[in-house]
Amino acid sequence: MKKSIKYLLGAAIVVPALVSCSDFLDQNPDLRTTLDSEEKIANILVSAYVSGAGSYQLVAELSSDNVCDHGIKKDYNQFYQDVYEWAEEVTSNNDAPRNIWSTNYKNIANANQALAAIEELGGPATAKLKASKGEALLCRAYSHFVLANMFCMPYNPATAGDYMGIPYMDHAETDLNPQYERGTLREVYEKIGLDIEEGIPLLDDTSYSVAKYHFNYKAACCFASRYYLFIQDWDNAIKYATKVLTSNPESLLRDYDAIAALPNSSSRHQAYVSSSSTANFLLQAATSNSGLLFDWYSTAGRYSHGKIQGTYETVQPKKGGPWGSGVSFKAAHAVLSTSGKYVLPRTWRVFQYTDPVAGTGYNKAVSVLFCTEEALLNRAEAYIMKMSEDPDAVNSALADMNLYASNLFSAGFKPMTEASIRKWATETYPDYSELFVGKTSTSSPQTLNPKKKLHAAPYNALEEGGAQENMLQALIFMRRYQFLHEGMRWFDTRRFGITVYRYLLDEDDETVVQITDQISDENGTPDLRRALQLPADVIAAGLTPNPRNK
Repeated sequence: MKKSIKYLLGAAIVVPALVSCSDFLDQNPDLRTTLDSEEKIANILVSAYVSGAGSYQLVAELSSDNVCDHGIKKDYNQFYQDVYEWAEEVTSNNDAPRNIWSTNYKNIANANQALAAIEELGGPATAKLKASKGEALLCRAYSHFVLANMFCMPYNPATAGDYMGIPYMDHAETDLNPQYERGTLREVYEKIGLDIEEGIPLLDDTSYSVAKYHFNYKAACCFASRYYLFIQDWDNAIKYATKVLTSNPESLLRDYDAIAALPNSSSRHQAYVSSSSTANFLLQAATSNSGLLFDWYSTAGRYSHGKIQGTYETVQPKKGGPWGSGVSFKAAHAVLSTSGKYVLPRTWRVFQYTDPVAGTGYNKAVSVLFCTEEALLNRAEAYIMKMSEDPDAVNSALADMNLYASNLFSAGFKPMTEASIRKWATETYPDYSELFVGKTSTSSPQTLNPKKKLHAAPYNALEEGGAQENMLQALIFMRRYQFLHEGMRWFDTRRFGITVYRYLLDEDDETVVQITDQISDENGTPDLRRALQLPADVIAAGLTPNPRNK
């Protein structure tokens, strides 16, 4: 169904009733400054990134299997509960899906305004305009990518033409009431790819005063590697990850020794997101509560990553990770005694005062959108998926995985081999359903396990326990650790078809009382809740909603 732009953006344009027609027509419809110079075009692109409300990370993380229900006695509010339970309508909040939708479309609109202004000035005739065009194209592609991964079903080459996409805004609007259609998911991804490929060669890092808050070259190439990984184009995922990592990826590794030397508090989180870190390529400072949930605070302890998951699935599995047991992390996780949260230094919370005297203001969350670790893991995954056709791919994957892992540990790490990964994958956890966790309800299957069954194509066609599947299981485990608190796990559960369980724990967080719900593709049919529902006002205005399970 076609859709008006004012509802697409989630905000109607209000015209004062007493303004004359001639006065109104003499102004730009959106009252925006005329973009008639290189400087003005560059400045509007600052508004093509999330800086206010609308970050996807908190909703994605709470939607994933990185959180459990630790009981009603722990701190929470209705918004967190709605997201955790995959509710159709979510309580209003800066992090709510409605703001993710509207903010990303506003970012896209600003990028399109910049692109239109560049053309009006005669095209990218100068180095500055060329760089701005590249940045605008990358911003447009990225916001559409976020929207597609939040509000559409997971991409698969075989089914992408069957699923609905989201409206792809590829030009600045001049009509008063333009109409949009959702199109197909395949069409959306094809347009994202075109914007990426056109935009990257135009970028110029010297055009930015603080490059790490803009789509610089490494950030853009890391985004490209993610995009191609998600559409299962392994060669291009490797190509762009290699452009990021260069021939000397060691020089881009994160300095965990420096982070570990800091107090076990928010100072580590601040260091992790520092713009001076060679490992960080693109940063985001959003108006969001994700810093409260995933920094050194007890807020929302009910829906968090706690002891059960930490000791059986992620940061310290009882029988070790694919890198072995007995290793010592340089910057280890912390456990908050007040809430039982397991916390890794990932997101830094900053309180921005509007009235310092009254002590009022709002939370900002600084996080990393693209980094060295992702480029390494993206390339390793692509190599793993090429193992059946390339005999050298396994060694290339192991090299990236070992480089990533060796940087995490101060002691006890031994380089992973195909044999050691096979042992971890096939002997340590021989059964996905019988891992015993304390006293649990007899009606609840035992599902807590570092390994997860993969139900989405082409991953479900890999021989379980075979060399390729073992390597992929290790890689997925490492991705879960790396992106804890950042929302990427939700995207990975979608594309791999990993079942997401909802565990209700007892008061001491020692045992599972029951599994209250799950998103699963085990019956061969994708669970439609893997796509968030569109905002209610957008549906009310006529845009086709996402279907739901019958």
